[in-house]
Amino acid sequence: MSRFDDADQPEDLTAWLAAGLRRRDALEWRRWHFTLPDAQRWIAAGVGEALVAAQWQIAGVTTDTVKDWQDANIGSAAAIRWHEFGFMLEKAKEHAKAGRGPFEAYQQHQGGSAIQNVSGMRNTEVQKLIDAGVPPQVLHGYLRGKWTDDTAIAWAKHGIEAADARAWQLLRLTPAEASELSKTGKNPLRLIQDWWACGIPFDEVGDWLGAGLTPEEAVAQRASGITVEQAAALRALRHTGF
Repeated sequence: MSRFDDADQPEDLTAWLAAGLRRRDALEWRRWHFTLPDAQRWIAAGVGEALVAAQWQIAGVTTDTVKDWQDANIGSAAAIRWHEFGFMLEKAKEHAKAGRGPFEAYQQHQGGSAIQNVSGMRNTEVQKLIDAGVPPQVLHGYLRGKWTDDTAIAWAKHGIEAADARAWQLLRLTPAEASELSKTGKNPLRLIQDWWACGIPFDEVGDWLGAGLTPEEAVAQRASGITVEQAAALRALRHTGF
């Protein structure tokens, strides 16, 4: 993928529109850093949403292999989990057929322990996560990514998967705020898409979202003269004690 900066090329969409994409869709593909040929390959492979294509790529899936995963009834979000636990498609299919998810498959592979044989990890680093009460199914993602510092612990002890934590950080949310949203079924990648679509400056999203507003409500508040500084103040009041 090649990165574009919409601030530098706000209307450079001629080729995208000529290729038959709607302006909104073209901007969405660009926001996820796809080139036009990238987008066309994913669309030809049956993936019409930029967010879903981005998820497939995070999972290490290509336009040539995506149909194999779809035929196995494994979606893009599930594929990310299988990828995190180190399983390619054939093994994922075997375990899924036996009723095992990624974590259960990893446990079986490791002889029942999710934290055995973690290369390069010191026992003290692993123990800090365990002492913080991190659930075993969450623990592995942090160990696999060798992310065990205090920031990692702050996210992990809320039960937030490592990959999701990285996405929530893009929105400049605290672990507690992200946990609150996760409990209501909110997905960080989908939220990023929703806020971009509404045109809220990305560096403002955390304060509006932390204040408890939806993208549409934030747009209305900004139109009425409410500033992001006021949203930040409301955010601080709302989350006192986090």
